[in-house]
Amino acid sequence: MQLTVEIDRWPLSRPFKIAYHTFTQRDLLRVELRQDGLVGRGEAGGHPQLEPIETAQQRVLAMRDDIVTGITREDLLTRMPCGPARNALDCALWDLEAKMAGRRVWELAGLPEPEPKLTAYTIGVASTKEMVEEAKRMHEYPLLKLKVDGNSGFELLQAVAEARPDASFIIDANEGWRPEQLTSFIAAAGNLRVELIEQPLPHDDDDTLAGIQSPIPLAADESFHGLADLDRMAGLYDVINIKLDKIGGLTEALMAARAAREKGLGVMVGCNGGTSLGIAPAYCLSLLCDFVDLDSPLLLAHDRAPGIEYRDGHVSPPSAEIWG
Repeated sequence: MQLTVEIDRWPLSRPFKIAYHTFTQRDLLRVELRQDGLVGRGEAGGHPQLEPIETAQQRVLAMRDDIVTGITREDLLTRMPCGPARNALDCALWDLEAKMAGRRVWELAGLPEPEPKLTAYTIGVASTKEMVEEAKRMHEYPLLKLKVDGNSGFELLQAVAEARPDASFIIDANEGWRPEQLTSFIAAAGNLRVELIEQPLPHDDDDTLAGIQSPIPLAADESFHGLADLDRMAGLYDVINIKLDKIGGLTEALMAARAAREKGLGVMVGCNGGTSLGIAPAYCLSLLCDFVDLDSPLLLAHDRAPGIEYRDGHVSPPSAEIWG
């Protein structure tokens, strides 16, 4: 087996701000595995709170000898930590396995039949006016995710909800709120079509949530990385947001989604930014999910070609030419 590990840099169409960082481009790790004339590909993104993309690249290269002699996805679970490096390599192995078998990944993984999935469209932190304008522009998306920070919340939601009476909302604070902001928001937002509040408090303040009653489901993002965190989530959160870059690939992601169901937790699939190559395996996970947030190719200045199709607020199954 031959290994290629490259870093691709993809500019965004405009700066994208969350509570603790502003992105202007996505630095993406691309892993390619060649065997018997076939190529399996995987993609992952570096992140300020995960690992720099250069570190991820070196982590994969350090595994070269094991990879070229034939490493398995199961091997990765014990040989590499959760994170972008393992994600890119795991997804490349899935892609190669599917091509060698002449089947699609969702068939190999025993997933439901693929169909277009409703996805959130994410609006980054900006002025209320700018976020309202973006919500109007993306009128074909009935589910909007609004990024907020310590200075925004109910008033922003109220303005966007008035501008988009047809839409429902996910509110994502990326750890940016204090407990009193969360309780105030919950009390005020009951009639404004909020389906989910994502990571309202810092991850090291999770225990505070045990004392907060919320009729709006709360989702763990930065607080949830992999299977080892699952027991701690029950009783604090209602939903876990599984991102392949955090959990380290589709293999553990599928395990976590199924285990979460057994614990009575809802499941969301999200993304840290990426092209259609990175979204394709996350789409497979979406077949087990209640909430889907797989819009990152829409935020890029341009996507890979061919790319995943987005239509009427839905993300379509990827073609085999893209991945899997």
